[in-house]
Amino acid sequence: MSGKNKLLFVFLILFLNTIVAAQEFRVMYNYSFKKDSTNNFVESEMMVLDTEDKGSVFYSYPKYKYDSISIAKHKKNENVVEADNSKIQFFVEKKYPNFELVFHTTLGSTNYAVNDSTKIKWKLEPERKILKGFPVQKAIANFGNRDWVAWYSKEIPINDGPFKFFGLPGLILEIEDSKSNHKFEFLGIEKNSYGYNNFFKINKLNEKELSSEDFNKQWKIYKKDPAKDTKFSLLNSKLGYSINYDGKDYSISDMIRIEEERQKEKIKRDNNFIELSLYK
Repeated sequence: MSGKNKLLFVFLILFLNTIVAAQEFRVMYNYSFKKDSTNNFVESEMMVLDTEDKGSVFYSYPKYKYDSISIAKHKKNENVVEADNSKIQFFVEKKYPNFELVFHTTLGSTNYAVNDSTKIKWKLEPERKILKGFPVQKAIANFGNRDWVAWYSKEIPINDGPFKFFGLPGLILEIEDSKSNHKFEFLGIEKNSYGYNNFFKINKLNEKELSSEDFNKQWKIYKKDPAKDTKFSLLNSKLGYSINYDGKDYSISDMIRIEEERQKEKIKRDNNFIELSLYK
């Protein structure tokens, strides 16, 4: 290790000792993924892992920014003109010290808080390398019906990581499934002076709490009739028998048919979930 690298390494250790003592830090990841398993088109989103003494939350940074702006504008009775360009809508909570998992997601217009008791069985491998200046070690596991390769660093003694991944003797800096459909790559780490509790309390309003098994049942029901919520809203609306949209008149039955086709196409296209076992 050169003198310059040694100096950088010492600085990183001193920096990490400071933030680990406080248990409050922000880790940034690049999440690259393929929504559709039938093609190789790769999308990406900047994701964030925020931690504090009681736990952590993993979420989309663009989604966080959009929702924060929307909340601030609503408080001022201002219209939200910005578009929500985020690609990831879910977020994951982990409650320390037992790492109780809660997966927050939606099906149609229904919000769900999915409790997950999964414990990942890791196998530590001898292979080591340097990743973004940190010494890391390889670990492998099967999770969600996928095989994963993770690289973790003991130099950051936090047993956490992106999405639902945790349980290694150090922070997971990178993890990818064996078919390269989903990959989380470490971008950086900093002190977390932003906080997240108030923001995510708002995002958890009107959620239905259930187990992973019951969520899978709801998913199967949703797949059969993905436009159910839209049909209920339109049939119980006071819009009359037709709706004018974009200069054209549509009957209620037309709108329902269009929404059914749109939702079925979305399900067909977005088929490559991180956790295949949850959407089987």
